Amino acid sequence: GEPGTGIYEVYEYDAGGVQEVIDELTFQSGSSAEVDPVAAGIARAQAVVDSFSEPPDQITVTESINSVVPEGKTVAWLACEVTCAAFNPAFEAATEALNWNLEILNIASFGANSSILTALDLGADFIAITGTPPATIADEIETMVDAGVGLYSCFDTTLPSELEGLMTNCSGNDNVFAAGSVHANNVIVRSGGTAKVLMVNIPDFAVLVSQRNGAAAAFEENCPNCTFEELAVSLDQLLTGEVPGAIISAFQADPDLNWLMVAFDGMLYGILDALEGANLDERISVSLTDHDAASLQECVDGRIEFGTVNPVLYTAWLMVDGMVRTSVGQEIPGNGHVTPPIPLFLTQTPESCQALLDTPEADWKGPATMEAQFSALWGRG
Repeated sequence: GEPGTGIYEVYEYDAGGVQEVIDELTFQSGSSAEVDPVAAGIARAQAVVDSFSEPPDQITVTESINSVVPEGKTVAWLACEVTCAAFNPAFEAATEALNWNLEILNIASFGANSSILTALDLGADFIAITGTPPATIADEIETMVDAGVGLYSCFDTTLPSELEGLMTNCSGNDNVFAAGSVHANNVIVRSGGTAKVLMVNIPDFAVLVSQRNGAAAAFEENCPNCTFEELAVSLDQLLTGEVPGAIISAFQADPDLNWLMVAFDGMLYGILDALEGANLDERISVSLTDHDAASLQECVDGRIEFGTVNPVLYTAWLMVDGMVRTSVGQEIPGNGHVTPPIPLFLTQTPESCQALLDTPEADWKGPATMEAQFSALWGRG
């Protein structure tokens, strides 16, 4: 601009974390119209929040299948401990719609190696898994490739174009970075730009590192008076119930902290009771990424401020969509469903959480008619 002027650009983010300028605020240096950087940051954060405050109604895949889908295929779904059982109903519904067979194999996180071999012994045509770095199952993936079986994944950061045998990786780096950004921007708005944030996280999972980075970037860009730090814990600490104690210790050690961001639903258990027991519940606001039924009830009861809704049922249908395309020799769009954004929105009120609890899934499955939309793409509508 001209000397003595300046411009603040107000951005909106799509679900892939891509910025789009939606407004510009111009000010004259030294004039009464000069924009406070705190106010400008909150305005940018509010623009992000506004774009994720209603549930999307459309799936993000639009390419139809160009051939008749064969019947009788077998899908092996490797369901990890703690949270992966939530995917089961969607895998059941999607494979039933195709007249395919489903084998559900329960596994420990980072313990998929022998289960992949079991799946191959069961005659699996496709194997699905979530949140597992392919480097931990490299030998088994080579065995799958030799057998002509692909791996269909979500919630990891490896790109299918970089690894033979990896066919999909939906909700990867860009999507979880965006989820972290949306979460953080709502904290900025809710706190009036004053949040001193502790994020409890398990950085052993690459996608959770991306989520943390998305949150950190939002705070850096839009909240000069906020602070953000990570409390890194391990999966073992989560499984043995040590996380609430670690959080209490962190808050007691730093009296300036006033907000807790929880990386995913399975980490919330025991935290709220621990905060109350330590008389910290009035001081600390709590929000989380990825609601489940339990956290939705906590939202209804007013014990957490808000959450983002991560449609795990939708991602199961998305993995099966990749299998369908492979079965007819059709390319999976978006580099293996990496780039299509995962539908996402914020639960801003207890009423919005209750509305999700009142659904048959007691959760947000994804767009309301997603089953019919996917089936139509597959020629099963």
